[in-house]
This record gives sequence, C-alpha cells and structure tokens, in this order.
Amino acid sequence: MFQCGHNTIIKHLYISIIRSNCSDLTQNKSINNNFKGMKTNYLYQVFFALFITSSVFAGENAGKEPVVISGTKFTYPLIEKWIAEYQKVNPNANIKLAAKANVGQVVDLNIIAHQPIQNELQPNQEIIYTGRYALLPVTNNNNPILVAASKKGLNKRELDKLFFEVVDYDSDEPVQKSKFRANIYARDNHACASTTLAGYFGHQSSEIRGKKVFGDDIYLLSAIKKDSIGLTYNNLGYLYDIKSRNLKDGIALLPIDLKKEAKLILSGNLDVVLGVLEITKVETIPVEKIGFIYSLQNDRKEISAFLKWILTDGQKFNHEKGFLNLDKQTLAEQANRVTDKFLTLK
Repeated sequence: MFQCGHNTIIKHLYISIIRSNCSDLTQNKSINNNFKGMKTNYLYQVFFALFITSSVFAGENAGKEPVVISGTKFTYPLIEKWIAEYQKVNPNANIKLAAKANVGQVVDLNIIAHQPIQNELQPNQEIIYTGRYALLPVTNNNNPILVAASKKGLNKRELDKLFFEVVDYDSDEPVQKSKFRANIYARDNHACASTTLAGYFGHQSSEIRGKKVFGDDIYLLSAIKKDSIGLTYNNLGYLYDIKSRNLKDGIALLPIDLKKEAKLILSGNLDVVLGVLEITKVETIPVEKIGFIYSLQNDRKEISAFLKWILTDGQKFNHEKGFLNLDKQTLAEQANRVTDKFLTLK
C-alpha cells in the first residue's frame, strides 16, 4: 500500500491529526485544565506519523538494489565524480563504486580502459565508451636523459627500443637496444595501461622491459622517484596535481619528439595538455578510450539513464579529473546506442 501512494496517505494522516486536535480545542470547555494532556497526545500522534514516514522511505531505499560498478582503478576518481554529480540531479539514484572485487558480488558495469582482446567479451556483452585517457612517458627529475635527449626529443621508434624488448629466437640478428640507460617500470601484463601501451607500439604487454609493479598505477610514480634512471608511462590524472593542475613533484616529462602545434604539452600544465590532445593526434602519446562493459540481459533502466547522462552532461567533468572527452563522432554513436537501449526499457 505504501509503495504505491505513500505521499498521499501520509498527507491525509497529518491532516487527520490536525483536524482531530483542532476539534478537541474548540469543543473542550476546560481548555486550560486539559491543555497539557492534549499537547502530549498531539505530540504522540505527530511522532507516530513521522515514524510511519521514515519507515516508508527506509523500506523503499532498502528494496532498491544499487547499480554496482567495478574495474580499472585509475578511472575511479572520474567515476566517483560522475556518480556524485549524477546523484545531485537524481537524488534517488543508487549507484555504488566497488572498492574491490568481492566473490559473489554482482557487478552491473565493468570499467574497461583498453581494446578488448579475443574472447574477453561474452556473447551477451557490449561496451559503451564514455571518455578517453592519454599516457605520457615520465622519469625521475634528476635523470641524465632529460639533458641528453632534450634537443630533439625521442621519436616513436626510439621510445619503442627504450620500453620494449622482442626476443626472436629464430633470428641471428642482435636485439636492438636503446642508447640510453634506463630502468623501466610498468604494471603487470594484464593491466589496462600495459595492454594499451604495448598495443599502441605494436607489441604484447609481456614484451615491455623492466620491472612489474603490482597494485595501482600510482605506484609507478613512487618507483621512479626512488630511481634516478627510472622511466614509466602513466595517465594524466596521476601525473598532474588535480588541484594545482601542475606536474607532480619529483617527476619530469620524458623529452619526446613533438610537432610545433604540440610543443605546448611540455608546458607542465594539465589543462594545456588536455587542450592539445583534444584536437591533435601526437605520434609519441598513446590515447585510448574508457568504457563500461554491460550485459545485454541486464534491463535495468537505471543503468541506461546513468550512461545517457555521462554522454551528455557528464562529459564536462572529464577534464577536471585529467581525462579526455570522446571525439564528436564517437560520442554521437555511443549516445545513439544508449538511447536505443533506453527506449526499449519500460
């Protein structure tokens, strides 16, 4: 009964209480003698009505299953921002970002930040892309390479030799190595950043040189800060201080070959970097999409509504957290796909 029309019922309950007490006040001849008892009785009735109200809303919230999101951790600051802003305009939305994967927990949206490999998606799954991110090469700010490679910057081929090692056991040709001394730090082979970096340079993630760092991508920065010749790639949201918009202390951008229109990337300001990468494709900087994997069998309208909001109002928060927007064509395609799904739901 309360689920269908609790607002109307509660309204009539309040009116009934007020009318009852007003009637008592007009009919009672000994109002001064009985006022205290009537006041107490009135308060009891009000408290009862408030108890019913709170019980109704608590019951509604408890019965509404949250939309659970999990996946690539470096995207969490942006996902958290999307959720917070969405709930401001949709106060009844119940969306939760899983802190970590729990056995048996049902996840409605899985975050993906690389191109799916073979058999990664189930036949009943699809991806809705909602943004992009860039990977920049960085090093310890005392690394000698900052001076040695500063004149022209490293091109894509030189970066390839620096970060990757391909062993061909059937070839007698010696393995080409970079002329620069470096300790490479990368995430484990299955991490999105490793998969994206390797794919961009035409490699497998297992061919990335150096030491593997497990956990979160932020730990890569800790590693190179302790190593004067340490090198790594990382996303903008981790490389720059989100508040000051400047490159974090203790690290420096690796000198890379940039065309004139992209030179501003070396300015050290996050908003300048984002502005350049939004309109310019830079050969030495990998850029990849992020998105949500969802099941076609999941027909919850809340999911489609949230995704639709991200692709419209939500895009304006991408830069704040160091992420790029989708290009106009991809954004339109993804929005149309979500709209088609949205209209099919009851």
